[in-house]
Amino acid sequence: MNFFDTSKGIVCFLRHGQTDWNLNFKMQGREEIPLNSTGIAQAQDCANGLADALQRAGISWTKIISSPLGRAKETAKIIKEAVGCEYFGADDRVIERDFGELSGLVYEEYSKATFNNVPEIRTVETIDAIMERLNDFIKDNVANGERVLIVTHGAVTRIFARNSKKSPKIPPDFERSIDNCHLVIYTYDQNETELQAYNISPWELANLALDEE
Repeated sequence: MNFFDTSKGIVCFLRHGQTDWNLNFKMQGREEIPLNSTGIAQAQDCANGLADALQRAGISWTKIISSPLGRAKETAKIIKEAVGCEYFGADDRVIERDFGELSGLVYEEYSKATFNNVPEIRTVETIDAIMERLNDFIKDNVANGERVLIVTHGAVTRIFARNSKKSPKIPPDFERSIDNCHLVIYTYDQNETELQAYNISPWELANLALDEE
């Protein structure tokens, strides 16, 4: 199956560029942490990769929607200029997970808090709540024949991938993390998403499409 065939809907989650909190392994939720210089360069390289996919394989986008947080919006605007797609603005339903009292902690602190037999941290947004808002967003914004690019965040992207139907091409132990400005791609048909590609660079898009012809 060619998962770039627009007879089905295509949903692509794209993680924003790097921030200083990403660089320092801080738990980053809904704080307004801007892209750093590396993140801006990553977004520009991502835009070039998507433009290459458009030129070589005809992979265009119906619309681009981002999280309302500045780091995602800035990444989306940089990409919009390169691919010539209308930017539809931001939607609260694709915002990053609310990490509550864990926000701002470095890795050693939040890993201890979450894995060292500590009772449930009630201020952290639940997985069920995240899946509900993301599924509602997709139903409202994706239809067969559309390719929708969602510029969002690492935690919500990983959670959605882990809890969605997976194509046989995705191994059961697929990589759990996702790099800045990398992509996760789904097909969408009859209100069901199916994971097709995980943590790929924008430059890989054209090759994937051309290999399936």
